[in-house]
Amino acid sequence: MDGAAMRIAGLFVVVGLALSGCTGSSPDPEVTASSTGNSTGDSTPAVSASPSPSVPTKPERPDAMERDDAKGAAAAAEYFIELYPYVMATGDTEEFEAMSHRACGFCDDALEQAKRIEEGGWVYTGGGSTLSLTQAYERDELTGIYPLDVEISQESSQISEIGGPQLDSVESKVFDRRIEMGLRSGEWVVVTVTPIPEADR
Repeated sequence: MDGAAMRIAGLFVVVGLALSGCTGSSPDPEVTASSTGNSTGDSTPAVSASPSPSVPTKPERPDAMERDDAKGAAAAAEYFIELYPYVMATGDTEEFEAMSHRACGFCDDALEQAKRIEEGGWVYTGGGSTLSLTQAYERDELTGIYPLDVEISQESSQISEIGGPQLDSVESKVFDRRIEMGLRSGEWVVVTVTPIPEADR
């Protein structure tokens, strides 16, 4: 694997772990990534990937996001998670960024990763993500934050060169997280995405 491919593989591990890491600063020990790059030493040509896939459809913004209560917070969190693979595949970060609070480390990491994928000219596929609410908590009177415990299912994902071979992949994963939602100028923002504290499990 040449230097460029090694840099891509390193990036991809971070991308694949982004949803399952608390802020992106450290990987989730339960998540595994497997390299599918050409690692053989013979002269057999690398198998090229299929033609560039179509651009994924942007998820539809739910009407419930107009609510300013726990149901609105849950709808916004679900929409945000569903946006993740669209952002990675298209580089269209405008709405994702608008929903990201400055304190959200996961949000910053995801935006940076999307930028690097776009600048590298790579193709991100898969990674479809869905969210199921498992517990909604009362609004914190001091901060105005709605804490939500959720289960996230993330499909396997890949990074490839345009019209070229697959460089790396991450397996599908189901994990739980606490997402804290707040309102900024009447719009929902993601404040944090963190592991659920052991005391609350």
